[in-house]
Amino acid sequence: MSDGTGTIGELVGRCLAGLGARRVFVASPLTSADPHVIAPSTEIGLDLHPVGDAELALMLASADGRIGPGPGAAIIDGRRLVLTSAPGITADVVRISDPAYLPGALAGWSLGAVHAAAEYDLDLDLDAPAPPGLDPVVLEDTSDELLTLSPILAEFSTLVLAGPGVVRAGHVNGLRALAAAAGCGVVNSWGAKGVFVWDDPHHYGTIGLQSRDFDLAGLNDAQLIIASGLDPLETPIERWNRSAQVLEVEPWQLSTLAHYWPDPGPVPGPPPLYAQLSSALADRYRSDDVPLAPARAAADLAAVVPPGGLVLADPGPAGLWVARAFPTSEPGSVIVPTAFVRGFAVAGAVVAALAGRPAIAVTTDPVDPTTDAVLELARRWDLSLVVEVWGGDGPLDHAGDHAERLAEALGGPGVDRLDVPVAFAETAILVDVAGDVIAWPRGAAGGWSSRAEN
Repeated sequence: MSDGTGTIGELVGRCLAGLGARRVFVASPLTSADPHVIAPSTEIGLDLHPVGDAELALMLASADGRIGPGPGAAIIDGRRLVLTSAPGITADVVRISDPAYLPGALAGWSLGAVHAAAEYDLDLDLDAPAPPGLDPVVLEDTSDELLTLSPILAEFSTLVLAGPGVVRAGHVNGLRALAAAAGCGVVNSWGAKGVFVWDDPHHYGTIGLQSRDFDLAGLNDAQLIIASGLDPLETPIERWNRSAQVLEVEPWQLSTLAHYWPDPGPVPGPPPLYAQLSSALADRYRSDDVPLAPARAAADLAAVVPPGGLVLADPGPAGLWVARAFPTSEPGSVIVPTAFVRGFAVAGAVVAALAGRPAIAVTTDPVDPTTDAVLELARRWDLSLVVEVWGGDGPLDHAGDHAERLAEALGGPGVDRLDVPVAFAETAILVDVAGDVIAWPRGAAGGWSSRAEN
């Protein structure tokens, strides 16, 4: 327990560190006279990064939180604290005027949601001594009760639907254990790419991007759907919960669900979504065309990014192809946000660079002002990252040059921009198989439609 030493500001810092935050982006320059600054502490591992702009601070914080596993944090106007893992999502402001409520209020920032945003108006004297007995609160996501399903359910045609919460909570191994014990396939939303290697027999494909995904993945034919860690923006329930018996479980419960089921037979073959997309894109992954086939561009990214590296793509045509065609083998290594926000990819690459993690940001031409502003910040901070700008032009003579240039850029210092010619007209291939794009709809922050690329 706390002995009452330290300030309220230091208590805020300890609470953030307890939630898994590792850095705070501050909208205004830091000065010693500012009474509302949370002092950095090597003991708790919380760094402050002055940004000088509220919009950029929020973008960096939301990208940081989306990468996870802890929240991204930003301080706006001296006393407004934002905790977020949801780029493009705003939150109601919660005013805190009693420090006794601080630990619990901050701990509940994402209660009940995989991705969330919370904003707190800290109406407090952060330089005042913290009340005795206040410690950070961490809400556990497990209990001593393990859930197992009746062996009778083993007779059902079963499908598992996994969302980003499984990755965020660190229970990918539990998901894999369930699939092995039940002998069933797993479909994942694009926020959970990599829970299985792309050619694993349990991997049934990525859904939520296009209108026919849910039908082609077999969700409307399954008798039992086990759902876990879902983000409703990626997998709206009205698109998949139609006739099957649905069991929604917390990610930590996955590993024991089929403990008493009989030994499974062979995993049934993949659904039409996987088979049809694989067939339609097989030759495009190997294409030597210039401009590059988008599938080839995505495959090059996967071939070059090192273990522990990160690929981030902006919503729209680049995000669609990365989320759909990137052959993922590592959970959490590919991130495309659920809301249509500009500047996300480079913001995420900046956060990765601050953590010493290799990163490639993928956006489209023309580059938006937010992306330019974040790149300028990265240069000012002397960070190393690569941004690929996919579009109609770029100095690429041969398809094989793409991966070579990318590998060279990853090995170099500073901010390296690569302009890559990509044939986005091939989006028609995806539309022919799985229908119109439903991710990032128009009307939601000015979203995007695949029809503009056909």
